[in-house]
Amino acid sequence: MSEKRISHCQGKGSLAHNNRKFNAKNVDDTRTKDNIVFVQQPIEEAYEHLFGAAIERYNARQKRADRKINTSYYEHIFKHKVSQSVVTSADKRKSFYEDVVQIGDMKNTGVGTPDAEIATACLTEYMQGFQERNPNFYVFNAVLHLDEATPHLHIDYIPVGHYKMGVDTQNGIAQALKEMGYGSGKDTISRWREAECKVLTEICSRHGIQIAAPEKSRGSLTVEQYKEYAKITEQVEEKKEEVARLDEQAEYAGSLLKHREEMRTQVESVIDELDEQYQEKNAAVAHLDEEIAEKSSALSQATAELADKQTLLETSARKVTKLKFIDEIETGKTMFGGKVTLSKEDYGMLTDLSKKQIAAENRESELTAEIERLKKENEEAAKKNAALEQKEQDYYKIREELRTTKNELGSLKTLYKKVLEFIESLKLTQKLQEFLKQRTRGVKR
Repeated sequence: MSEKRISHCQGKGSLAHNNRKFNAKNVDDTRTKDNIVFVQQPIEEAYEHLFGAAIERYNARQKRADRKINTSYYEHIFKHKVSQSVVTSADKRKSFYEDVVQIGDMKNTGVGTPDAEIATACLTEYMQGFQERNPNFYVFNAVLHLDEATPHLHIDYIPVGHYKMGVDTQNGIAQALKEMGYGSGKDTISRWREAECKVLTEICSRHGIQIAAPEKSRGSLTVEQYKEYAKITEQVEEKKEEVARLDEQAEYAGSLLKHREEMRTQVESVIDELDEQYQEKNAAVAHLDEEIAEKSSALSQATAELADKQTLLETSARKVTKLKFIDEIETGKTMFGGKVTLSKEDYGMLTDLSKKQIAAENRESELTAEIERLKKENEEAAKKNAALEQKEQDYYKIREELRTTKNELGSLKTLYKKVLEFIESLKLTQKLQEFLKQRTRGVKR
């Protein structure tokens, strides 16, 4: 069983509500039959029972008719017809007083639970001994409500004091408390409530309920006002928890923003470096493009030159075929013996063609080698160009990541701003600043 608190406080004092002459919104009509009525006496009968004989004794002592009390004691004191609600006299006396007694709350002692049944037994035992403990508090109405969220007891009583002057028995809370041994002064009612809470705590202990330390008294607040106060207090606690969560979120957001800023700086540094590399690679690509263009032009020129030489070679070859093969040239007997003799024209043509063929073959070899070299250089340039294109793709990818990071950073800044605005609306800005300063000092250490 969870630890519970006792609530023993002043009630509003509405007999119509207590006796279910009307039902509030928080009342379950189907459970009203479960309510326990300890006493239910009309207030006018209670006043007659308490003060009727005293009025007769008072009037009997009066020699002047104008000093006699010719109305009921209630109307004489309160100048008001009998009411089902508390009426206050000119000298601050109340027609009756009400105390509301409760064990636990709807979260741990809700009606219908085993804890509520034990609490009901404790409240019943407490009420059964109330009148004996408090002989000067005449209880004329007492009801244990079980048709609301939590079992609670409404005790309505009239304080009775005895006096030497005037009416010998009167409605008087201070005199009643004094006669019951609680002394005098403004703290008497508090001392009385503490004594009653002690009695109820002992009863609860016997029934196995552990009672927590009492909360601060609600003073002169009515039950409804106290419930509203308790509700507001609970909301404040929830807000405090929310503020604590926001503090953590703010701390996390601040840390994350700092990390994002550092990351953004690093990314921008990398991008600047990549920009420089990109510019350098662009310049290198441009240079390679020029070199490729030059090599392509040289290759085209060499190819064209080779084609021209090939054509010339083929032409020369055709001319050579027109000559007779040297071995086939008939030799004639001359005065110099059996040597070959050519005409001067044929010999010159043969010599010229031979030289041209040899030169063409040599040039063909040179051009072929140059073409192969230029092809290799073009292939290498193409590879370098592909590598630069890959670098460029990596650069754009990093730029896109930076854009995403900046967007996330903007969202975090917006969230952080909202958190700060909320904290400022709760007037907790200074508290947050102190918290962050302490946190910063802790990190530095």
